[in-house]
Amino acid sequence: MSSHAPAVLAIGSCRIFRPLRRLSDLGSIQLVNQTHHNWFTHTAAAARQFVEISEGRTIVPEPLRGAAFETMIGYEAEMSGEIPSFDLAVVEVSTVKQHSAEGIELNAHRVYNIAKELGIEYRPVVNGDVSQVPDGHPLKGMTVSRASAESIAADIRALRDQLAVPILTVDHLYFEIEGEPMAERTSLTQVLESVADGDGVMFHPTKPVIVEHGVDVALADSNHYRKEFETVVAERMYASILRAASRSVS
Repeated sequence: MSSHAPAVLAIGSCRIFRPLRRLSDLGSIQLVNQTHHNWFTHTAAAARQFVEISEGRTIVPEPLRGAAFETMIGYEAEMSGEIPSFDLAVVEVSTVKQHSAEGIELNAHRVYNIAKELGIEYRPVVNGDVSQVPDGHPLKGMTVSRASAESIAADIRALRDQLAVPILTVDHLYFEIEGEPMAERTSLTQVLESVADGDGVMFHPTKPVIVEHGVDVALADSNHYRKEFETVVAERMYASILRAASRSVS
């Protein structure tokens, strides 16, 4: 591996992890959290919490770990080992909808799966109605809120300050329904664009490469790239990573 390959910390979902793993396999980057500290996050608040947990400043109560971590290896395995130093962080923010309990940000996919495991209708639970959740269950105290543009910006800037490296944000996949861009994703993209200041926070949009190649070629569905398209995604992300790595945090 080239000694000049930027060391990258990934915070987000499979939409960034898979292309970044491809770049790491090629030696273009060093993905420093490829084997642990790589659970999935979706919100800016969860990204900030990711760092706090990884650095040992926040401990997730055991009853909430199943709802907070979208991982196959478990909390203890995720926490094993320290994260090596890195040059920048790639942070995907794919939703403004936040699930939380006892001050801990939860993972919406895990909330969905837990509701199904309980045998109750998952839609109300994911939307914040926990009336059907059994008393005493960790999700009984869950609340659902929508992050404001100001809170998203604050979380991203807090990440930059905590890590003291450039932050490259990535939005959700650009997707149209009946010819119209998804409104919530467009709003989130605009927020991430507004936070990017070229001085420690930069933005990598998903739209250009998807529009250039077409949705049918690029996407398996509204939430996932086609596996064979991830190489193209990786190439575009690499260009943004190099630009971000050349910046410094003031």
